[in-house]
Amino acid sequence: MKKLFEYLGGFALIVFSFYFTDKVSLLVADKGELMQEIKAVSQDYYQKPVDAKVDEKQNTVVPGIYGKKINEKESYSSMKEFGIFNKNHLVYTHIKPKKVLIDNIDKYIISGNPLIRNVSLIIDENDDVISYLKDQKIKFDEIIKDKNEKNSGEIINGVDNPSEFDKVESNKKLCIYGYSNIDKCIERKYFIIKPQIILNSSNIITVKDQINPGALILIGNNATVEHVKVLLNEIKYKDIKVVYVSELIDEYK
Repeated sequence: MKKLFEYLGGFALIVFSFYFTDKVSLLVADKGELMQEIKAVSQDYYQKPVDAKVDEKQNTVVPGIYGKKINEKESYSSMKEFGIFNKNHLVYTHIKPKKVLIDNIDKYIISGNPLIRNVSLIIDENDDVISYLKDQKIKFDEIIKDKNEKNSGEIINGVDNPSEFDKVESNKKLCIYGYSNIDKCIERKYFIIKPQIILNSSNIITVKDQINPGALILIGNNATVEHVKVLLNEIKYKDIKVVYVSELIDEYK
């Protein structure tokens, strides 16, 4: 029994010694020049979280943006080997908004956050447009309705038949209003997008005026490559980037 107490006492001493040493190290680091430099810029790199915009009446949502702040301890650990401040080695902690997409999985996403200058293109059975976008190395999402369909971009599950739903895999868990089986989308916790801009064979002028950051643009099967070229020129003119839908709705920026 005596040896047991001696063992436990020795173990407790070791644990206390490590704890004390760690506390002293943190205290020394906190007073050091490097940590002071990190603390000095903390406010400059702070980003306030932005809540998702939820419309309960319309059952829609626009993504928010996670905030971030410098993790001073981790940033110090990242830089201490070099002994000098380097902003590229800053480590951040994300700050969750009060309202986020994942808590509104049953609602329709009508755009990305307009504070981020991105848009997304969604293609509905239009091989000519798909071929052109591939040649130009422009990102796009494609609505897939059958497991045998070929795909070239990011996949959106467009299966309405519930028994066939799982045969089309969307690796980013994306559905689309008007095409996908909504009950299955909600059951599988897929994000449901509902584009507010639809390009067809006769409305390119109207669509041009609707292009703004965050836009989800559905390109119909009767739109031509020439229409898409005009659309892309307008996007470029407005200094907006084309990204996949998964990136457009991502709340971590």
